[in-house]
Amino acid sequence: MTSATRFARLELASAQVSARQMIILAVMIAMMSWISGSQEPIAFAAVVPMLPIFFVSYPFLADERGRHDLLYATLPIRRRTVVWGRHLYFLAMTFVALLAAVALTVAITLGTGRSVDIGIVVVVALTAAAVASLLLTIQLPVLFGLGFAKSRWIVVVPLIICGAPVVLAQLPGMGDRLTGLWPGALTPEWVLAVSAGLTAVIIVLWIASAFVSLRLYAKRQF
Repeated sequence: MTSATRFARLELASAQVSARQMIILAVMIAMMSWISGSQEPIAFAAVVPMLPIFFVSYPFLADERGRHDLLYATLPIRRRTVVWGRHLYFLAMTFVALLAAVALTVAITLGTGRSVDIGIVVVVALTAAAVASLLLTIQLPVLFGLGFAKSRWIVVVPLIICGAPVVLAQLPGMGDRLTGLWPGALTPEWVLAVSAGLTAVIIVLWIASAFVSLRLYAKRQF
């Protein structure tokens, strides 16, 4: 895992080349979602954890442009290290986006004077992170198995299929509607139980994706 962590740090260093583009795109998506959702704070909780799916192809595109796959094959870098390192990198990105989502939602709530239950904020943010994890853990094995050039479609298709929950969460008053689905259920125990369940789902998805990616990447010819 130490080598995978080092590779994840290398991925982070490589991402600095396109960091400005990624930040601008992330801010634009978040602000457009907030505005289109009638400035509902819950929009940040639903959208920000989804942002990593827009950047999943960046490392694979860089690999093909710089012929990094051939470099990995000639250097003493195991394919297992590449797979685990890249999964760790995107998992960390998803975790940071999750924290940013909760922080932004709370900040906008305080700034606009609107009322949003912190329990529903956490649940919505974790749900969005789970959806993002599902998309990423589908995309990553395909990208590892086929490479960027042959799998550009996988970057777009999941966004079309799973975009509905994000759109719905931006509707005016959706926070109140979500709370109303479970009258009296937003207790600390309920939030803790749901959060634990979503966290377990996220962990299982990432582990399963890494093992599938290992098998596909091992069979890939360069």
